[in-house]
Formats: sequence, C-alpha cells, structure tokens
Amino acid sequence: TVLGEQVHIEHVMADEEKEGNEMPEPLIIEAFQHYAVLYIKYMQIFKKLEGCYDSMVHPQKRIDVKMTLELVIRRIIELRHMLV
Repeated sequence: TVLGEQVHIEHVMADEEKEGNEMPEPLIIEAFQHYAVLYIKYMQIFKKLEGCYDSMVHPQKRIDVKMTLELVIRRIIELRHMLV
C-alpha cells in the first residue's frame, strides 16, 4: 500500500508539472510529508546496509551489498532534492 501511495502521489505530481498548473496547498503538504517519510526510511535502510557492508567478509556478497548501497544513496539524494 505504501508503494501504491508513492506511485499515486508521484503520478499526480508529474501530471501537474506537465500541465504547468500550481498544485493545491493540501496536495503539496501531503507530498512533502510522504517524501519526508520515505527519506527517513531510506536513511534507516542506508545505516543498516552500511553496517552490513562494513562487517561482511565474503567478497561476492560485498559487491552486491555495495551496489544496493549505491542505489539507496542515489534515491536518498533524489528524495532530498524533492524535499528542498
């Protein structure tokens, strides 16, 4: 359900940007809160993956965790830009 809400909000925001109209104030607040929650969750995931990566011994697994960690970092940066 959380993913469905994210897709819905992002889709509505993309449609509004295409039309060039200003979004209503409640929708902006809802979107900001949604992205703020996502940002916090991704930061928690980042911290767990970072700890996992630091303590991992197996080189093959480290490569996979590193790729996932890089993707999470990219998403955190995207979310930060959306929030600012």
